[in-house]
Amino acid sequence: MNQEETPVERKTKFDAAFNSILNNEKFDQPNWIAGLKYGASKDYLVSSPIDISIQFGRFQRSEADLPRSVMPKVLKAHESWSSTSVAERREVLGQVRETLQRQRYRLAAAVSISAGMTEPESMFEMERLLDVVDSLQEEMESPLPAGKGPWAVLASYNSPLAGPMSYALAALMAGNAVFLVPPHECPAPCFMAFNAIAKGKLGEALSIATDPDGAMRRNIMDHPDIAGVAVCGSGELVDEAMFTHVDDELGFVAEIKGMNPALVAGNENMDEVAVMVLKSAFSYSGQRMDSCSKVVVLEDHAEEFVSSLLKTAEAFKVGDPADSTVDTGPLVSPERLDEFTSLVRELGDNVVHGGKVLRDGFLDEGQYVQPAIIMGLDEGHEFNSIDHSLPFLSVQVAKDMDEALGMIDGCEIGVSAGVFSSSQEVVERFLTEVRADVVYVNSSSNCIAPGTRAMIAEFLA
Repeated sequence: MNQEETPVERKTKFDAAFNSILNNEKFDQPNWIAGLKYGASKDYLVSSPIDISIQFGRFQRSEADLPRSVMPKVLKAHESWSSTSVAERREVLGQVRETLQRQRYRLAAAVSISAGMTEPESMFEMERLLDVVDSLQEEMESPLPAGKGPWAVLASYNSPLAGPMSYALAALMAGNAVFLVPPHECPAPCFMAFNAIAKGKLGEALSIATDPDGAMRRNIMDHPDIAGVAVCGSGELVDEAMFTHVDDELGFVAEIKGMNPALVAGNENMDEVAVMVLKSAFSYSGQRMDSCSKVVVLEDHAEEFVSSLLKTAEAFKVGDPADSTVDTGPLVSPERLDEFTSLVRELGDNVVHGGKVLRDGFLDEGQYVQPAIIMGLDEGHEFNSIDHSLPFLSVQVAKDMDEALGMIDGCEIGVSAGVFSSSQEVVERFLTEVRADVVYVNSSSNCIAPGTRAMIAEFLA
């Protein structure tokens, strides 16, 4: 971010870009394969989760056999791109960086409108992408081997821009052609970035196609000419990719959203802990890559923590993400809303706070829900081990540190884990024993950025 800009100036520029995106005429988006436009026999309408009347246009419902029919062109684009020198690729990346920097407010506004992120969340996505580009430029100061072959980069809505574009650029700068499948619920930010940067040889090396049905995505992962698969997100996408990764010759990079669990083991300010836990759990309506969906609290501190958590949750505000006073916006799609309400019904009395669909004036036209806090589940319940990428926070009580660490180890951790404690001994034990890519201490998980493995080294032969 430009350090010379004040917060007020940044907010003014973001608001102007937000209004510009809202008011601009929306265009139907074709797929782009190796520099050529590709349509499909069917398309689908992409609307904003903020308000269904806000439409981004129609995107392609790609045919299942698209990878087979276009792979010769992708391979030809890979041959051309991989023959470019590292110096030439680095120059291209510099141009990409300049373009993204100029367009950062418009891209962030597109993230906000298409995914329902607040202004700080969407700007964080944009700035993370710029940080990754800077890191890639540093990696390219050393000699690199030739590209391995075309990579598929697949993403879900957990990171609408930074995740997919970071992995695509890392694979490209390693000398590989890329077939990018952005999140079908909110593809507009990736397409906007693509339209801005895909020029010349880069425009041929980078292909982009939407796939709301999933069949095309499965076929590209299984295609024999794909050199590797990078997946960033959650749900069915991750399950399919994990099953695909059986060939030792297939490159595989995965950034998987899990429960991102947290431990509360005593703190001098439990109200502050409750605020940070709620931010970790319910920012971007629990859909971020780092969203915490499980917190384990030691029995000695449970009553105080739960009281603070429920009190703080009453003040947690859901609404239009353009409103700077709200804490979180809507769910990303009607399908996610339906899943949320179905799960709330199944959980019944274990929902101790929230779980309601919000219907009040403006909110009627979007997918707004009150995040749910759940307690009292059997230890083996799936909500204590499996993430749903929705605004649920399961609270478990452990009698001691041994049991607490076992509860954390027994769930799909994902990219992060957190600990809240005033005890240095507790913190050090947590840091030593918990197996997470990133561990945060006495803070929210919101500082954790997507694209943790978006490095050229991950995409080399």
